[in-house]
Amino acid sequence: MFGFKQQKQNAHHVCFQITQKSVRLLVAKSYAGKCELIVNDQEDAQPGNLIEKAAHILKKYKRLSLKDASVSLVLGTDCYESVLVDRPMVDAEEIAESLKYSLDDLVSLSASDIVADYYEFPEQPTGQDKVVAVVASKQLLKPWVDFLEGNDLSLAAITVSELTLPSLIKPTSHPEMVIYQTQEKQYLAQIYTSKGLLFTRILRGVAAIDSYTEEEIEAGALEPLATELQRSVDYFESHLRQAPIKHIHIAIEHVKHNIVAKSLAQMLAVECDVYHYPQWSLELIEGDFTDLPGLAVFEELPQ
Repeated sequence: MFGFKQQKQNAHHVCFQITQKSVRLLVAKSYAGKCELIVNDQEDAQPGNLIEKAAHILKKYKRLSLKDASVSLVLGTDCYESVLVDRPMVDAEEIAESLKYSLDDLVSLSASDIVADYYEFPEQPTGQDKVVAVVASKQLLKPWVDFLEGNDLSLAAITVSELTLPSLIKPTSHPEMVIYQTQEKQYLAQIYTSKGLLFTRILRGVAAIDSYTEEEIEAGALEPLATELQRSVDYFESHLRQAPIKHIHIAIEHVKHNIVAKSLAQMLAVECDVYHYPQWSLELIEGDFTDLPGLAVFEELPQ
């Protein structure tokens, strides 16, 4: 996404996962056909000092030989906007550029500040021909490009969290849903089939559940979340005419994950379980699932 593709030059693979209020550095090393997570570190930030925080966190690991290492920059949901639009009537190679000038009324950025790209779902409702436009601010991205170049790091990709997460789930037969908790304190629902990502949606207006007690959950405190998940399921199965969802993975912070999964399973009448981090990452995981968008970048490395 956003047009970066360079050759890997180092056994280390770097990911900066950013939001408007945080910078996370992840470093993985691949050798002998295996992947090992060796850094998972985060610092709180503000919109005006993301680069300063990135420099500080990178300096902490200067002992690592990261020169020419490939870097992925993963934008959190508060660093970009995505919107479903009709496919522009231009050649495929011109779609991204044309989107800059057709989204004025749909996104908050001005055309002069937009960096645009797009993706499309592998299946669409009959009669539709749409793409998902993804836009980010040039003022946000340009300093990152300069920062990485100035530190002898090789920028391989600028991407967004809704596109990295699908690599963590690989359904074989039936569709599966994952409900993620984002770093921005929102919930993101995605549905996958063997063809890949078919549905993604931020669940607006759902309060954080991490402070609910077991008694509150058993009394129905998760009903607002379950209602939004059911709406997503209904859209997927009815409007998109897809097979029923058989499994929901819960990647939400709570001291009693199993109670959350049990309650949602009862409300939705679908098997639910707690998402399990990739085996190669277990020693350095954050534990609250907010590091998954960055970790997902490394899923394509040899395991």
